[in-house]
Amino acid sequence: MPHLGMSRRNAGRSRFLRIAAVLALGACGDATGDGTPAPPDVTASVETLGSPFTSVGTAYARNVWDMQRQGGVIHLGHGDSIENWGLIDIWSLDPATGALAREFTTSEEQVDVFRVLDGELYVPGHDPRDDFSLGNFYRLEAGGWVKHRTIPHGLHTFDLAWHNGLLFAALGSDSIPGHVTLQLSADRGANWQPAASDLLGRVYNLIEHGGTVYGFPALHPTMAMEEHQALRWDGAAFVRTGVEMNTLLPGAENQFVSRLVRPTEFAGAMVYVVAKGTFDWHPLALAMTRDVRTAQRLALPDPAAVPFDLLVRGSTLYVLAATPRGDGGYVMRVYLTTDLVRWTELFRFGAPTFARSFEESGGDFFFGLGCDYRADVPASGTLLRVRRASYAP
Repeated sequence: MPHLGMSRRNAGRSRFLRIAAVLALGACGDATGDGTPAPPDVTASVETLGSPFTSVGTAYARNVWDMQRQGGVIHLGHGDSIENWGLIDIWSLDPATGALAREFTTSEEQVDVFRVLDGELYVPGHDPRDDFSLGNFYRLEAGGWVKHRTIPHGLHTFDLAWHNGLLFAALGSDSIPGHVTLQLSADRGANWQPAASDLLGRVYNLIEHGGTVYGFPALHPTMAMEEHQALRWDGAAFVRTGVEMNTLLPGAENQFVSRLVRPTEFAGAMVYVVAKGTFDWHPLALAMTRDVRTAQRLALPDPAAVPFDLLVRGSTLYVLAATPRGDGGYVMRVYLTTDLVRWTELFRFGAPTFARSFEESGGDFFFGLGCDYRADVPASGTLLRVRRASYAP
């Protein structure tokens, strides 16, 4: 990954950026000889909170695919839709006590992502054990989690989005003849209708950006270019933008199957991870776009670090990144920025494997460890906590 050079003037601005961010969470850290705060290594104070996903038998299935704070707890997803593990539970973590609880058993082989839409928490039905005549989504309602089995031919429901009172679903049901893989509902998911006028391939991501909704398929180098163009909601239907996914995936280009993951709206831009693969994705680079026609690769201070997850708190974007070590472990780093130009490392710690997801509550950070497909990594699925006092004494 290219290195973003920093002049002495920008180093001073970076010092101010980190001090301001740490003060916002509680305090600030030590400084190096040139006056720039040294990123604390908090390895010695990392707390292990447990590894609750004992119902699945492989390290890969214990991947903590996503963590989402909502309603005073952090919700946790795991599973393996490649080897078809399931049924998969939704777990929660109490950030105040560290207690873990099993919340709900889904019909899915993987709980892949959480979405907060119109103030409510959703889970797309990533890979259901039900027959494929209908797909699922789950919503945390007043009485608890509720399964909604309403999406036509939802072999995979990869993502959900909300815009102007409409709920959109991005599907992976391209094997169903004549079925459109973008659907919309005007009644919160009770009924669905096609959101595009022609057959589309699998759509993996939806995000509201710049006053509309965009959909993103994967980049398949062997497919016709029109099959993997970015899609845009024009108020009546999703239309192809003419922008090919290789334009939006710097670092992947046309070399292999790739897609974007973790799309996050921040400071007028859509920031995301460029990843190789689809289900078993491997991060390659951090990127951003403002107009969904051009994209820019964002360089983190450590050129060997690859991004895994993104988190926004107010005017600050946090990035979870991992640098491989020679012994097979990783140095996990939490970076922050307020402008997508200047980056500061908030803290780092060593781990036996990479953390795939993270969350924050009250200045404490929580991490979910993972591993690659078919890797035998006992630590996968372990939940960690770094308290605010560890990096901001």
